[in-house]
Amino acid sequence: MNVKPLSTRAGRREKAAQTRSRILDVAYRLLCAGGYEATTMQMVAEAAGVAVQTVYFVFGTKARLLADVESRMILGDAPLEQWRQRPWVAQMQQETDPQKVLALFVEVSTDILSRISPFVAAVGPALPSDPQSVAARDRGRDEFFGVVIDRLAALRALRDGLTPSRALDIIRVVNTVEAYADLTTRRGWKVAEWKQWLTDLLCVQLLAHP
Repeated sequence: MNVKPLSTRAGRREKAAQTRSRILDVAYRLLCAGGYEATTMQMVAEAAGVAVQTVYFVFGTKARLLADVESRMILGDAPLEQWRQRPWVAQMQQETDPQKVLALFVEVSTDILSRISPFVAAVGPALPSDPQSVAARDRGRDEFFGVVIDRLAALRALRDGLTPSRALDIIRVVNTVEAYADLTTRRGWKVAEWKQWLTDLLCVQLLAHP
């Protein structure tokens, strides 16, 4: 039996990962520019420099491609089960100043919002809206928000009477794609102004004060 060397198999996996990443990047740009209906799998394939059969082989359907682009915009290259291994998570766990914990959270969150906001504006109605997809999206969001809340709770920094559940509700309401888009796009705020406003607001709403 002819067994391919491990180096060959590893090289193929790396090449496949690079191809997938390139397709997702191209699809993001095309979807943001033209929307879901106008963006075809053939267009994505041509822009990525691959055969359209490759796009279908990797993603199966256009709807799956859309969902994977959304995940990439939120999580980057890390799979969902690995996102807690990102450097900012370790940095947050080591930070002992509650205000700096919130500032780091806002920095990371704003980076995500800046990527996902134009995407949602362009393809929002096409995103999966079935109960299972919505629930999965909410779970991912709450787990992300939960990292900062857990750290503040561990530091005993939450204001008196504020439960982690209520703290989560507060972040859910103010740290949204809609709020970010409204202020930075429609109202003309600079991204730095958004960051400062959100950090200040969360400090007042979440933290205990002397």
